[in-house]
Amino acid sequence: MRLKALAIYKIPLLISLTLSIVLIALKLENDALAFAQIFIGSFLGVFVLDADYLLHTYFLEPEDEFSKSVSGYFKHRDLGGALAFIYHNRHTVSEKTLHSFLFQIVLLGACVFIIVSSNTNLLIQSLVLSTFVNSFYRMIEFYFDAKIDEWFWVLKNQPSKKFLIVYCALLIGAFVYFLRSF
Repeated sequence: MRLKALAIYKIPLLISLTLSIVLIALKLENDALAFAQIFIGSFLGVFVLDADYLLHTYFLEPEDEFSKSVSGYFKHRDLGGALAFIYHNRHTVSEKTLHSFLFQIVLLGACVFIIVSSNTNLLIQSLVLSTFVNSFYRMIEFYFDAKIDEWFWVLKNQPSKKFLIVYCALLIGAFVYFLRSF
């Protein structure tokens, strides 16, 4: 994969790196395997939401021009080119399953189940938490791109500013709770 393609993900990667450092500090483990699991899980959490574009390409709209281009990159084994193409053309895909309020609520439930109420390994815990944090970042991107109604497509009306403030406060509160439970 080209470094240029990873440069597109510099903010999500920085968020995940910061999260992994915080999780390691919270765990206070001396085990190198625990460190590796936290770093790998946090790193992979950056790319989970981009599986949305693969769903679109191979299952939902395989005849779409976007889908044909992405599958062409994969046929030539150009993962970096595929990531760059997806990033630059991400707004051409209108119906996104994982980039949504609905998936964020499902992810919130998964965090409660995996982090708070079970003893799964650190890789899965950090993966889910990193995906949760990156979904919050992507929601903020949608807001600043004036496409927040696409994030909340499941709601009939576009959410008000008051709703968004309360929702963001709840997500931040849930994130702090997950960190305490980690």
